[in-house]
Amino acid sequence: MEASKRRPTYQVIDGDNVSIQILPDIYRQALKFVPENGDIVQTTFPRCGSHWVQQIIQLILNKGESAKTFAELAKRAPFIEFSGELSNSSPRLIRTHLPLGKIQFNDKAKYVYVARNPWDCCLSMFYFLRELPGLNFEDGLFDDCVDSFIEGTTGSGDWFQHVLSGYKLKDQPNVFFVTYEELKANTADVVLRLAFFLGEEYGLMLQKDRQVFYSVLEKCSFSYMKTFMKTDTHEIMNLFVNNPSVETQSDKPVEVKIVRHGNVGDWKGHFTDENIAKIRAKIEDTFKGVDVMSLWKDV
Repeated sequence: MEASKRRPTYQVIDGDNVSIQILPDIYRQALKFVPENGDIVQTTFPRCGSHWVQQIIQLILNKGESAKTFAELAKRAPFIEFSGELSNSSPRLIRTHLPLGKIQFNDKAKYVYVARNPWDCCLSMFYFLRELPGLNFEDGLFDDCVDSFIEGTTGSGDWFQHVLSGYKLKDQPNVFFVTYEELKANTADVVLRLAFFLGEEYGLMLQKDRQVFYSVLEKCSFSYMKTFMKTDTHEIMNLFVNNPSVETQSDKPVEVKIVRHGNVGDWKGHFTDENIAKIRAKIEDTFKGVDVMSLWKDV
């Protein structure tokens, strides 16, 4: 394969472009999974704040107490399409990278959807794909990633359709829709709104106990999350990869950066005019008649 046309390794399951790390049977089970009343289901496209928002949710539910390791955080809220397992917490925490419009909907469950602008998402995806085991993209170029992102061949589906499905359901009473950029700019406000969404008792707790509120804000900062969200290719294999055909590129564990720096607008130093034009064309084709990009008019 020519270097200019390199793509991450992925598979097609019933017409969906899916990570090679996922077993087909578990993926199909995830699509059929129906959340129970009271479940908290978080759905995000990869590299759009999945672990950040889950950290906030767990901090709210646990009165400012944080997981000590990345593995602990991940096991409290497993991705249903990767593991097929469920947590035994109450309320039950569930995560998925499946689009909101593709998973089963229960009016008495709570859904948290996080959207991130395509430019920064694509850039973060580039660095992440190069580190993940089994994808054969460790020497992929940024232009390769942009094309794969537009094609929906990163192994995570189509960002454009993913965000569109979330946007269309954003006003449902049991859906909390937020952008990565709003969370970054107005963290305290979003955290408080999310707490009230999860349960009035949580919102009132943060309002009344400022020490807990400050603890939540401190421990969801990127500087704090970097202290414990540390992992490597071997742990990623143990936590998320059930497909026995997937192997790491090295016998030695290689660091995987779950948390980078979280900046908004970092993409501007990486995208060429051609990259930008390609993504704009995809936006115009996908979002016809739907003002999704108003979410990022200032990005």
